[in-house]
Amino acid sequence: KESNRDVLELNASDARSKKALAEALGDVTGSQVLRFEPAHPSDSKSNSNHKYKYKPPPPKRRCIIMDEVDGMGAGDRSGMAELLQMIKHSKVPIICICNDRSSQKVRSLAQYCLDLKFRRPTKTIIAKRAVEIGRMEGMRVEPNAAEAVAESCGNDIRQVLNCLQMWSCKKNDVGVGASTMTYKDLKDRQMEINKDEVLRVNIFDACKIIVEGCRGLAGADNKAVTGSLIKRTDAFFVDYMLMGLNVHQNYLKVSQGQFNDAKKKGDSDLEVRSLEQMHDATLAMSDFGVCEEQLRGGDQNWALLPLCSVLAVKVGHHAGGPNGGFLPGYPEFAGWLGKNSSRGKKMRLLQELRHHMNYRVSADAPELRMTYIPIIRQQFESLLFDKEGAKVKESIDLMDEYGLDRDDVFENLDEFLLASAKDVNRFGDLNSNVKAAVTRVYNQTAHTSQALVAEQGAGKGGRRKGGAASSVDIVEGGELDVVDDDKVAAVPDDDEGEDEDDLEELKSLFKKKGGKRNSAASKNGSGGGGGGKRAKK
Repeated sequence: KESNRDVLELNASDARSKKALAEALGDVTGSQVLRFEPAHPSDSKSNSNHKYKYKPPPPKRRCIIMDEVDGMGAGDRSGMAELLQMIKHSKVPIICICNDRSSQKVRSLAQYCLDLKFRRPTKTIIAKRAVEIGRMEGMRVEPNAAEAVAESCGNDIRQVLNCLQMWSCKKNDVGVGASTMTYKDLKDRQMEINKDEVLRVNIFDACKIIVEGCRGLAGADNKAVTGSLIKRTDAFFVDYMLMGLNVHQNYLKVSQGQFNDAKKKGDSDLEVRSLEQMHDATLAMSDFGVCEEQLRGGDQNWALLPLCSVLAVKVGHHAGGPNGGFLPGYPEFAGWLGKNSSRGKKMRLLQELRHHMNYRVSADAPELRMTYIPIIRQQFESLLFDKEGAKVKESIDLMDEYGLDRDDVFENLDEFLLASAKDVNRFGDLNSNVKAAVTRVYNQTAHTSQALVAEQGAGKGGRRKGGAASSVDIVEGGELDVVDDDKVAAVPDDDEGEDEDDLEELKSLFKKKGGKRNSAASKNGSGGGGGGKRAKK
């Protein structure tokens, strides 16, 4: 605006798909703003009729601002690609603003932009600006008080301005607005205007606050103890969806530190007490799991969420002991998520194996995993890792016997090995020549497994013509479900003639229309005659 430009802004609340950008900014990127302003009468030469003379002023230039470009997600389909094309051909400056510079979308966009990075201002810079704003609003702010406000707000400029406004609106003892902010007065009223500290805590720091328990409260009064309890309870709500899993991942580290300290001191009573605290923390974690299951289960009783926060705090209280514990290092992220993903993958592979072996093996998924898969794996291992050379044909015969394909043997069976199995041959480590030989022979062999035929697709044979389609005839009584066995046995097998019919059908595609009709008529006459005769019989 200082450069006299017309600003057009699109943020995350606007539709920024390819179509929306083309409609909203298609003509804007190559045009200017036209203005028509009246000139003063004295500036006009023809002012005899006392009419204003209109003259076109210089055109006003535009500027486009794309805010939060890192938030252009699935809803803005192809919006980023359209924005890149606009930047390449635009005659109007386009300013793109993002919060996450490391996003993959921003990386592709930064190649076509001038990359300017802005850091959070320090408390000294914010304090100088706060003093200047206070002076403009008729309020005197001491520099040290302004720095204290900036530090308590986490260098958040908006919160600093809110604190100044709340301070000026607060009535003092005399009954007038407080127009002066001193460092002494700020310490007395800091809790009234201070930003909530838990809002500046990330999920890892919040987890550390919970699992370390009531640390630093030795000899504290009841008010401090209550404040610590409220602080740990609020830390659970920093991210209540993942906080329970993070506490479960890290609370045993605190208990282990307590036990190691007791073991170094050689105090057996202290060791037993630390083990009892670990036991109590585990029981509390179990209670948390039961409560969270009721919360996220079918009923979704979200009224239990405060109880979940208290149980999570209870876990840290028992793990840290009466004086609080210490979590060594940085808190780990929940490992249950990765384990659950691996479990889902293995369950999917197990269901695929069960589907392939279903016509040969009658077993559910657990029985198949514990009983059949280890034995089948040993059989393939003895065939493919034989000292005299891999027995390819025998391996494929075994695969066909149980309805397995190449991926089941070379990839899926290795997924069901335990982590402790170190001296076991893995099919993924087979020699590439052996794999190529198995693949070549497997592709040259016909496989009759119903599951494999359904998954890989069966060859589409030619349609049976006339009598071939009516290989099972209806008996004279007219019942559809009754079949005459004598007539079925008398029907000739026409599989050999299907290939010839398919060849004739393929040739007919390259003939003229009339030729097609004649060929089709001749085929229908020859193929349908037999069926007609049988029907007459």
